Amino acid sequence: MKNVDWILIIALGFLWGSSFMFVEVLLQYLDPIFIVFLRVSFASVSMLLFIFISQNSQRLSFRDIFNILIMGLLNNVFPFTLIALGQQTITGGLASIINASTAFTSVIVASLFFQAERLTSTRVLGIIIAIFGIGSAIGFKNIFVSYESNTGAGLIFLATIFYAFAAVWGKLKLNNLSPLIAATGMLLASSVILLPIILIFASKQFLLLTPSITLYAILFALISSVLAYLLYFLILKRTGAGNLLLSSLIIVPFALILNKIAMNETILGQELIGLLIVSCGLLVIDGRAITVLKKILRKDI
Repeated sequence: MKNVDWILIIALGFLWGSSFMFVEVLLQYLDPIFIVFLRVSFASVSMLLFIFISQNSQRLSFRDIFNILIMGLLNNVFPFTLIALGQQTITGGLASIINASTAFTSVIVASLFFQAERLTSTRVLGIIIAIFGIGSAIGFKNIFVSYESNTGAGLIFLATIFYAFAAVWGKLKLNNLSPLIAATGMLLASSVILLPIILIFASKQFLLLTPSITLYAILFALISSVLAYLLYFLILKRTGAGNLLLSSLIIVPFALILNKIAMNETILGQELIGLLIVSCGLLVIDGRAITVLKKILRKDI
């Protein structure tokens, strides 16, 4: 990859990593589901404006609309809500480490639907390493002791499973749509799905929206969704999907640093060890680490 591609990947890691900080701050004032609604609604409006200005439109069938609705549930409504709920009981930094397991849950789920994505011994090894890393980050003793931490961690991990099914659904059902239209559609669909829920169960949350909180929520949507999606598509076009795994590794350090700065969260040694182990597992799943190791061994021989 060129230097500019590395810069783009690092930038995407920063944008996605910042989402855990935004959620952590907004949870001090708003309910989790309302935070999700603000994120997707502000983001969908921004994306619609971008499509209008760029004149990048596409005609949609009823089937396309249905597929986009399902994608909105799988990729936005369920995982975003679960992550926000999970961050009520665990730190944003730990949540980002668990969220990195999206890479291996996606590998497992994809293997159930696509013959070309079948599990190999290398991928299984990477998955085992990554799972051990998540256990290390949570703390093995806490797995059997801390109910609140376990609940929060479980919700974040469940979110990664929804992300994995979203990836499969997108590959199966949204291939005929441009990525920009699909992303805008699922954000808009998520907003439409959540609006009646918010009006019925959380309408009083609107009264809590001070100018500063509203501005923060808008920044959340613009940075962690709109800019992140646009950068995601640019990287996809320039380098292909394989290199996007690297950004999922970069998310975690940024999330840890930003949450430390914004919320003064303590970064535990076990979290750093867990991050290192998870990163090793994801690199093994990616396959390039094994390839490099084989080349080094051949030279030694």
